[in-house]
Amino acid sequence: MSHRGPDGSGFHAEVGVALAHTRLSLVDLNERSNQPMWDSTGRYCLVYNGELYDYQGLQGELAERGVRFRTTSDTEVLLEALVHLGVEEALDRVDGMFAFGLYDVRERSLVLARDRFGIKPLFIHDGPESFLFASSVEALRPWLELRPDPLTVSAYLHGFNGPTSGRSFYEGVQIVPPGALVRVDLGGRARVSQCLTLKELVDPEASAELAGRSRSELVDEVEALLLESVRSQLSADAPVGAFCSGGVDSSLIVAMAARLHGDLRLFHADIEGPLSERSAAESLANHLGLELAVAPVRDRDFVDSIPDAVEHFGAPFVNPTLIPIHRVSRLVHDRGVKAVLTGEASDECFLGYPWLAPNIPGAARRAVRRLLPGVLGAPKTGASGGGIDHGLVTGLSNGFEAAHGPVEFEEDGVLATYHATSAPGLTSSGELSYILRTLLYRNDTMGMASGVECRFPFLDRRLVTMSAHLPVDCKVRFSPFGWDRRHPLYQDKWIIRQIAARYVPVRLSHRKKGMFPTNAFRRMRIADGFFGDSFTAEFYGLSRSRMRSFLDRAEGPLRLRLMLLESWAHRCIRECPREALDARLSAHVEVVPVGAG
Repeated sequence: MSHRGPDGSGFHAEVGVALAHTRLSLVDLNERSNQPMWDSTGRYCLVYNGELYDYQGLQGELAERGVRFRTTSDTEVLLEALVHLGVEEALDRVDGMFAFGLYDVRERSLVLARDRFGIKPLFIHDGPESFLFASSVEALRPWLELRPDPLTVSAYLHGFNGPTSGRSFYEGVQIVPPGALVRVDLGGRARVSQCLTLKELVDPEASAELAGRSRSELVDEVEALLLESVRSQLSADAPVGAFCSGGVDSSLIVAMAARLHGDLRLFHADIEGPLSERSAAESLANHLGLELAVAPVRDRDFVDSIPDAVEHFGAPFVNPTLIPIHRVSRLVHDRGVKAVLTGEASDECFLGYPWLAPNIPGAARRAVRRLLPGVLGAPKTGASGGGIDHGLVTGLSNGFEAAHGPVEFEEDGVLATYHATSAPGLTSSGELSYILRTLLYRNDTMGMASGVECRFPFLDRRLVTMSAHLPVDCKVRFSPFGWDRRHPLYQDKWIIRQIAARYVPVRLSHRKKGMFPTNAFRRMRIADGFFGDSFTAEFYGLSRSRMRSFLDRAEGPLRLRLMLLESWAHRCIRECPREALDARLSAHVEVVPVGAG
């Protein structure tokens, strides 16, 4: 795991217990803050991955209780809070991203915890002979034979984009759910409970109170919360920068950070082609008087970067955005920056996805289509056929993880109660689930592959709570100027755009959310030769002739998934050399240029 923590390492070992840590130094760069870290009594030992953003205030409160601090790190504040407040109260108090293990020498017990949004990864193996935990599955390999999980692999080939909680791609390896506690006694089995939940952010009375306030007042309050979040997440004793995509969310974060930080570094992944967003990113950098470092991303990079991306992601993937994040994170590292702010989670909190806007009534749609042909696209047609609902079966195999909304809302009707105070389907709390977790894991693994920490100002707890209770018209609002063909006559993320207009030119604050600026994955041609010595054939017990017959009929998205599944298996299951997979990809996979036959 040295790529995740290139600045230092340490371990503790005793009979039956071993703890190890690799450190990315961001706060208190002195070796005194290395881990594992012990409390002053020598009873408790902490290994921790993440950042607490409000730790100075908590540190002051603990100091008033008589706690004496030896460092200026958030690690020691978390450790002392866990010891003096208890695990549950400490976690309720802190704001940040984390996965940690707290070992009690006297009781010979371990407590693991993960933040409520699932920003930092945490994997466990709870077997009859050992309990293992780590920030990446690869770190478990010395003690555990890594084998593919049949249900997850099959769900992936059916269209599932991969798990973020519970069952993983590896047999016997579980992903600790966001907000969960795991307790283990030496020689015993793990006990999992939920400590932090998203339903704690939902309060119908708060929704009613905000609904009665002026919209300008709400804009001011959200701006203040976001600005404070950016300020706290800029805190570090090492250089901090920001991703600058050119979209409204990252543009606002960058502009706020530039007001608060005297030496902000900006980074942009330029996906070269007709949809490149480089000009928008450069326009913002010029407006702010900042230098923009650009990582070019070409078609071929979507092939050549697969071995690195799949190794650090630890799973097969279908989201091509891993590649530009992986490449721009290398540039961040090369420029000596260790942490970057991102605009992730704005779409979930403030409803920026096109499918979240209300549907226009049928008569209005017909009128718009007559006046502006092509704006709404062609009417949807088609009927569902009889037979098996394969999507339902796929959901069964992945525990319905990709279903809308967090599980805790489904179990006690809280989401239904909240819907009563809002428009059906338009709830921020309902979006802070599967899609967001996949994006957070993508950012964490691709950033940490280069020793770069991604930070998320939009996931400040107070800001998320505010977003969950804002009136719907503060997020999605009817507008005669809303000519995005995916939600005409409606403007998404209205309140964020209002705030952004105070910081950046209107051409940036009101840019519509664009599609991913390349379709390189869809333009890939994957020759049958890539599937020689096939993992898929071995896994499913297919003869050569049946594998050939399968490949003859596997086209488009399925063939892409097969290639990425094979790439993962070669690197993460079979442990084939990186060079061997490079050669296989180079010989058998190409991206057809735009416009080619």
